[in-house]
Amino acid sequence: MQTRFTPSQTAKICAVCIGGPLIALGIGTPSALAAPSTGAGNPSKQSSASDKPAASVKPGPKKTTLSAGKRAFAEPQTPDFALSFNGVSVYQSGSATATSDPGFNLAVAGAGSSAYAGGGGLFNVAVADHNSTARATGGILNMASADDNSTATAEDGIFAVARAQTNSTAKISGGKLNIAEAENGGTATVSGGERNTATADGTDSVAFAGNGNNNTATASCGSTADASGGDNLVVTTPVGGCN
Repeated sequence: MQTRFTPSQTAKICAVCIGGPLIALGIGTPSALAAPSTGAGNPSKQSSASDKPAASVKPGPKKTTLSAGKRAFAEPQTPDFALSFNGVSVYQSGSATATSDPGFNLAVAGAGSSAYAGGGGLFNVAVADHNSTARATGGILNMASADDNSTATAEDGIFAVARAQTNSTAKISGGKLNIAEAENGGTATVSGGERNTATADGTDSVAFAGNGNNNTATASCGSTADASGGDNLVVTTPVGGCN
């Protein structure tokens, strides 16, 4: 038995066949709207704006290893220094020598020099450097300082200072508050008395003060100044200064 459709029935069937797919296309599927395509080849990973291409890694600088024969290290130098305090050698190295006696005496030497403090005195200080010699002995608070091929001696005084620098000689023997200063090849000497000062500057300059009080002798330019045998003497040579 054959089924026959009237024209109106045929139109209704076609409307259903065509309308269904059109409605489906218009609405779409929930899964398609929620998970958009991320591109072919990697469907499981989503791309984002923070993703950056991998930076190229540059090789680090090469470390150069020097052979043992090419390494140049400075050889350690032995310090030329000596220190002695209150009769005890605290440090000694090189050619420097420092000696002290009990009585809180201090001796310091460097660079081929020799220093001695003590000799029955108290609180004496001797400092020598650069091939020099310093001696502070006897008395109380004598200080001898010598530098650059010089010799300084302060002995049996009280608050005495002998200082020599650059091929010079300074010496104090006894007295109180006496000062002897020599430099640049000069010689300064103070003997006894109180508050005497001898200053010599320059090659062959000689200054002597002492055997009295408050005397001052100043010599320069190879001259000789003698302020001794009295009190309050002031002698300066050459008169009028160096020519």
